[in-house]
Amino acid sequence: MSDLTISAARLHRRNLLLGAAALTGLSACSKSQTSSSNGGAITLRMSWWGGTSAHKATLNALQLFEKRHPHIRVRGEYTGFTGHLERLTTQIAGETAPDVMQINWYWQTLFSRDGEGFTDLNQHKNEIDFSQFDARTLSMGTTAGKLNALAISNAARLMYLNKTTYDKAGLSLPDTWDSLFARGPQFRAKLGDAYYPLDGLFQDFIALARSYIVQKTGKALVNSETKSLNCTRADMHEYAGFYAKMIRDHVWPSAQVRASYGYLPQQEMRPWINGEFAGTYQWNSAIEKYTDTLAGKQEVALAPYPMRPGATDAGLLYRPSMMFAVNAKSQHPREAAMLINFLLNDPEGVRAMETKRGVPVSKVAQKILRDDGLIGKLQQDSEDMLARLPINVLESPYFEHPRVRDGFQDILEAFGYGKITLEQAGDALYDDINAILHRIIR
Repeated sequence: MSDLTISAARLHRRNLLLGAAALTGLSACSKSQTSSSNGGAITLRMSWWGGTSAHKATLNALQLFEKRHPHIRVRGEYTGFTGHLERLTTQIAGETAPDVMQINWYWQTLFSRDGEGFTDLNQHKNEIDFSQFDARTLSMGTTAGKLNALAISNAARLMYLNKTTYDKAGLSLPDTWDSLFARGPQFRAKLGDAYYPLDGLFQDFIALARSYIVQKTGKALVNSETKSLNCTRADMHEYAGFYAKMIRDHVWPSAQVRASYGYLPQQEMRPWINGEFAGTYQWNSAIEKYTDTLAGKQEVALAPYPMRPGATDAGLLYRPSMMFAVNAKSQHPREAAMLINFLLNDPEGVRAMETKRGVPVSKVAQKILRDDGLIGKLQQDSEDMLARLPINVLESPYFEHPRVRDGFQDILEAFGYGKITLEQAGDALYDDINAILHRIIR
């Protein structure tokens, strides 16, 4: 939309990602990973992003792997999430990518649209125990028949609500869309204008509204074959209206209210810490970093997932939270596959990694951690709910493409700040997102 203001930083980020997309099918080799002539010793490089706890756990696991295989050394290259994709893009373009890479699910569309950008892990069935992973998980790492990446953990956004605040208001946790909308006026009446039953960034709302629409249509929101939205213009007007109703009914803080607290991560915002913003629509793999910042002895509980009447699918974007892939031109693909299996399936590697990247997908890893009491109640409740909910619609990874994500956010921001009307927002969601999809899907 020409009347929307997009920051220079966002444009810069998009340009970087467009460059990444142009690398489709590019095979990267790691120039620094050389074999030693001393006893056949080799060196692998492995890159990942994460917080301090994830870094420590992974480094510990790598040391255990080296102890198991004395002829292999693994050099860890780790960062925070910010800037990691840009760094990896540069490495792949310069043919200096590591042997083993932690990637996001949708990065496969940037680096391996034809399945040639990463090693086909199917060629390493002797090194990796694929029986520990279900068919759906394996399919989400497969492109053009090639298994490009293996999920570490699966994730979906669920509703986590501050039970302490709800108890303070004398209200039960909502279990339907109607009861969620009813909580807005009830919160305001019982606790005051500063309290809201649910909060989040625009990206959180984009995912929530997607669930609402997919529950109605029973189809993925993005159709990769037609390179377009898998819904009608009226559905996108309902999408925009869903946001308007959330704000109007005091269910979700307006853009202006959130901005008044500064542009901080949600878990660092004072209203979340104090329990005034009493809920989050968040990835189950990330919820602990939100509960860790709460002041005092507040309790967060998993709320029942709301379903539209007659819905046959929950509309959850249930996908790998992160994955391991092997450089397509690694000089040591067998050893790289051995490392992945150690981290995901081997008892020593599993115990070292614990749940620092979420509850593992691997069946044997889940059993080990459950038997050891290392899966927390909130994590287990989330896994149990995901096992019960109807999750049959498989979303296109292009829904999470940066340009699609930014397109949704630009439109909702413009609507949230009153720059465009509800009708204009609905039309823009349909027309602009379709235009973006036609450009990026090739």
